[in-house]
Amino acid sequence: MKIIVTGAYGPSQEFDPLREAGHEIALGRPVDQPARRPYTEEELVEWCRDAHVIMVSHLDTISRAVLEHAEQLRLVVVPFVGTDKIDVSAATELGIIVANSPAPQHFLGIAEATIGLMLALLKRIKHNEAKLRRGEWAQRIDRGSLVAGKTIGFVGLGRVAMQVARRLQGWEARLLAADPYVAPEKARPLGITLVALPALLAESDVVSLHMTLTPKTRGMIGDKELRSMKRTALLINTARGELVDEDALCQAIQENRIAGVALDAYEEEPLPMDSRLRALDPERAILTPHNVGHSEAGRLANLKLAVEATLNALRGEVPKHAVNPQAVALWRQRFGGTKVGGMRPS
Repeated sequence: MKIIVTGAYGPSQEFDPLREAGHEIALGRPVDQPARRPYTEEELVEWCRDAHVIMVSHLDTISRAVLEHAEQLRLVVVPFVGTDKIDVSAATELGIIVANSPAPQHFLGIAEATIGLMLALLKRIKHNEAKLRRGEWAQRIDRGSLVAGKTIGFVGLGRVAMQVARRLQGWEARLLAADPYVAPEKARPLGITLVALPALLAESDVVSLHMTLTPKTRGMIGDKELRSMKRTALLINTARGELVDEDALCQAIQENRIAGVALDAYEEEPLPMDSRLRALDPERAILTPHNVGHSEAGRLANLKLAVEATLNALRGEVPKHAVNPQAVALWRQRFGGTKVGGMRPS
């Protein structure tokens, strides 16, 4: 059967398990090419017509049109976590399974990076390094802040935020979270208090975003929310760029309505050269190219899950990490699958 990989993150040999199982692999433009552009919808419609599986890079979008024209398509899988560039609703209607690859190494990497960004801002590392490189030395006004005694607020209390909270145990910080889908019993063992979003924004010294992108969460941190934060507060986003109104954020930084920001995700990626974010004071705004939590161990673990999902689907088994289990009944009617690959869909 035919597997289309719209963009490989590593060498072609990493897909040998699929070839050894007798499947045809079609590799698209490597993701790491400097000028690599996303495939257009028209290109994907034509290329994916005879695909049985599409493994999607983070740059490419799988629309309803692509799905409708791929009449043999069983699975769309991503070798990472986010599926927001796939029309999951359309896939469900068509009986196509969508799966992600939530390897533990992925969540650990982002959790570690979140704490690293938090410390870089609180300790004013970029400010003090710049001062030293100018030939200057430290003064009292250059000192940073302690984590101890701070209030750290998680907007979204999923796997990444829980890992951040675990790593902050013993740091003597107050932990808050806003997440309407989490029960207090889940948060309590880590000393996390669940509150409404307005209270979290008003009380937190560090606000860290950990939501998935949905129509409800798109743009949820805008001018109103930024104005409700402390002037000394810091904002960290290692989740999705579209969660934040970037124009409102730039205005808040420039008007000193919040103290600093660290971003690893943006409304448009790669970040345009004319983005207002690039003009922010670099000592108060840390900008990284959506890779700060990535590691080679995480990439390989994610790819392994994506390959396993592909092999499962082509054997007629429901992949373990299906994000649209509502599609399974129609999927089984179309392809005759009966088993679940390893565990129930999650």
